[in-house]
Amino acid sequence: MKPSSISKKLQAHQHIKCFTVFFLMLAPVPYLIVKCNRFSNSAFLSLLFFTGWFIWTFAEYVLHRFWNHAKDVDKNNSIVQRHHHHHTHPTEISISATQRIIMMFIVCSLVGLSLWLNSYVMILAGMGTGIFWFFQMHYFLHQKWAKKIFPVLVRYHVVHHCKEPDTCFGITTSWWDRIFGTTPHKDKKISEKVIAFYYKKEKTTGNGFLVSSMIDEKLNHVGLGE
Repeated sequence: MKPSSISKKLQAHQHIKCFTVFFLMLAPVPYLIVKCNRFSNSAFLSLLFFTGWFIWTFAEYVLHRFWNHAKDVDKNNSIVQRHHHHHTHPTEISISATQRIIMMFIVCSLVGLSLWLNSYVMILAGMGTGIFWFFQMHYFLHQKWAKKIFPVLVRYHVVHHCKEPDTCFGITTSWWDRIFGTTPHKDKKISEKVIAFYYKKEKTTGNGFLVSSMIDEKLNHVGLGE
């Protein structure tokens, strides 16, 4: 069997595994939502919101892992190219402050509408909040102060960017990486050179260029990851 066929079968198996686990975890939720709706309106709305957010965290993980970092990914895809560029230029984040404010307004509107309607729209509000927090957290993870507040997520993101692009796919949470075994190696050390490159805001030169080339090679070696 050709290596490419083996790779596709392995990736299909990983897809099935991820979605099977996710749906098994989600299976009790409809029952809990119905029960909460009968006994507590606040618990009902809170569970709907959490469910929407939980669904987004999984979508965030699988999209990052199987879309941006699939072995057979289309490297001519504009989204994939932008993602590759971000790996080699970590501080270049395309979402502006204005776009974040617009997203926050939409999320607040969804939450307000859900409370007013007292309905299942709250699931969408939870998903919208997850998407907004994804973009916000991604920005935070590229700020030096974030390692004091989100040390695990920052370490995971640095490792994903600069050392192991086939691990650490979660941005807002690390639990899917833990569940599916895509956490970084425990003995993985991050050099000062890599840290300097990760936070570097000016044009890449000198050692930064070497790190960028190394990352580019890693991305190509794993086919933009797995």
